[in-house]
Amino acid sequence: MPDRTRYATLAAILALCLASCQKHSTDPTAGKELDSPYLLGAATGSRNYLHTFASDGDYWYHCVLHTTAQHREGGVVFVNSGGGDSAFVRIYLGKFAPESVTVRAGAQVRWQNFDDGTSHSVTSD
Repeated sequence: MPDRTRYATLAAILALCLASCQKHSTDPTAGKELDSPYLLGAATGSRNYLHTFASDGDYWYHCVLHTTAQHREGGVVFVNSGGGDSAFVRIYLGKFAPESVTVRAGAQVRWQNFDDGTSHSVTSD
């Protein structure tokens, strides 16, 4: 395959992936409470995932790309009447920071990936 054709094919695949990530990054899909697309790192725009929590509870999550039997990259969102109106979780150096946040029902949490060149996810346990 000529280099020009190979480059065009790779560019088309990347464009489809970015469009899909952008589409879902502010519109969580049904199913699991937390089920983000892969959040691209800082070099590709530092993607966000936003989620509004409708009900009180403890919502444990992890990164499906970086959690193994020996290591868990994860965190928890506590939703109760004493929580705030919103929260921000930064993903950097393979960690969610802070590891736990507390918000009220109806509040939104935003995760943003700052790891350069590394994708992460926010997925319910």
